[in-house]
Amino acid sequence: MSAEIMKYDLFINGKDVKPSDGKYLKRENPATEETTFSIAQAGKTDVDKAVSAARAAFQKWSSVQPTERASMLLRISGKLKENTDRIARINTLETGKPIRESKLVEIGGSVKTLEYYAGAVSRLNGESIPVSDNQLSVTLKEPVGVTAQIIPWNFPLLLSFWKIAPALLAGCTIVLKPAEITSSAILEVARLCSEAGLPDGVFNVVTGEGSVTGQALVEHPGIDKIAFTGSTDVGKIIMKTASQNIKRVSLELGGKAPCIVFNDADIDEAVEACLRGGFFNQGENCTAVTKLLLQKNIYESFLERYIEKIEKIRISDPMDENTELGALISKEHYDNVNRYIEKGVSEGGNVLTGGKRPENMKKGYFLKPTVVDNVSVDDTIACEEIFGPVVAVMPFTVEDEAVRIANNTRYGLAGGIWTKDINRAMRMAKAIKAGYLWINTYGGIIPQTPYGGLKESGIGKELGNEGLENYLETKTVNIYTGGKIPKWYKG
Repeated sequence: MSAEIMKYDLFINGKDVKPSDGKYLKRENPATEETTFSIAQAGKTDVDKAVSAARAAFQKWSSVQPTERASMLLRISGKLKENTDRIARINTLETGKPIRESKLVEIGGSVKTLEYYAGAVSRLNGESIPVSDNQLSVTLKEPVGVTAQIIPWNFPLLLSFWKIAPALLAGCTIVLKPAEITSSAILEVARLCSEAGLPDGVFNVVTGEGSVTGQALVEHPGIDKIAFTGSTDVGKIIMKTASQNIKRVSLELGGKAPCIVFNDADIDEAVEACLRGGFFNQGENCTAVTKLLLQKNIYESFLERYIEKIEKIRISDPMDENTELGALISKEHYDNVNRYIEKGVSEGGNVLTGGKRPENMKKGYFLKPTVVDNVSVDDTIACEEIFGPVVAVMPFTVEDEAVRIANNTRYGLAGGIWTKDINRAMRMAKAIKAGYLWINTYGGIIPQTPYGGLKESGIGKELGNEGLENYLETKTVNIYTGGKIPKWYKG
């Protein structure tokens, strides 16, 4: 018997609002293939309403004392904690990820982000710059305005709060568009924000397709800043569109993260971290280790231990607390990941483990963790983002070779280095063209640290102080403190 379908409207100006054209998207649970959600599809009229609500709320919210805005973040954090089990369940039903990840990473990470930015309120101060005896310059930090936040489907809650928390602290108002297939949990969160006391219109959610809802939001003249996380190709379109009105833009885009393991590394620790790096969240992760580089004289021994561990990963019902790897997000994406595996084999790759559906999972978009070797540096699976549980393994001999293989991609988001030689570690960290690196560990993006990519992995940073600066404008005020202004014209 099918479960009851959960229906969600838009969230505009503090209220659930039906879409103007009455359209809803049926969304299935990727682990069971059963229709579970019915999600409103916003059109241009609905986007207009949401932007108008955010603009009307901006003047009041931006004038609220920063300490009060920080307190609001803590109240929202408290609501998330109180509702962890319920929101995590909805998140797992729509994403297919293990319930443990929904609780600890999505909601736990969102709470940490809110708490971090609540404590960052003191960083809203400008500077005092004594230019000369007769002139003082001061800088003021002011909120950028109404922000459009466009979120991908892989971490629909966590990546939302990476944007929501600094924007609210800065005094901005928000129109957020989640991915069309993962909209339910953030709509539940929007209601919690209102329960926490967030004023109507400060945080609005419009759901729908990127080509319709997202496009209307990006083009809207009432939007001052766009924050987008998603594919590089869509990021390029957003950047081009935003240039027509010189909107502020920050983009966190695709990745092809290398992890480089030298022969002096602690192999057991490196194996453990590369498991998490490669297969966490089913590999649906921009920082996933999908290009594993092993020094030749440890290649065989590392792979033996690595594969032994991989084949013990528990793939089961995502709602089971013991499940370690869940379902891919959709049939379309499942088919696309399988095409990458087939492409890897057709280009000469050899599947060492995985590459097929688990025998115990008859329904749902489940795929065994997959390792492919005999991969050349220019092969498709060595260069393109797969966004699934597929790792390409390649040997290297010397540092320069590892750097060449690691950097042979249009992306530059993240990477890892394993060595006990600190000098080598720092040489490699400088040589790898990526914006976020780990040494002798892998995974876990910390709210205190700025995160973002180089090359086609994006522009701007999220998290840390840089993440707050995304939502602030700097205004310089020059004050003349002398007696009379010096004369330029002599007449």
